[in-house]
Amino acid sequence: MAKYKTVIETQEESTLRVTWEDDIGNVIVSGEKKVKGGNNEAKKLEKTFAKDLKNNFNERFPKPPAPEGGMI
Repeated sequence: MAKYKTVIETQEESTLRVTWEDDIGNVIVSGEKKVKGGNNEAKKLEKTFAKDLKNNFNERFPKPPAPEGGMI
């Protein structure tokens, strides 16, 4: 199952960096976003940004296996 990692760097503004990886650590897609308001604002956007990134690059994610026995 794909999962994502998050890195938040704070300087004058924060950079939210999300990387989706497969089960063995291969990068599926990675993106970053500048966030005004610092670390707390970046954390508020983390889940939404990760979801948007996955939706926008859905074709790169492995499809779940078909159920055994086919469709009913």
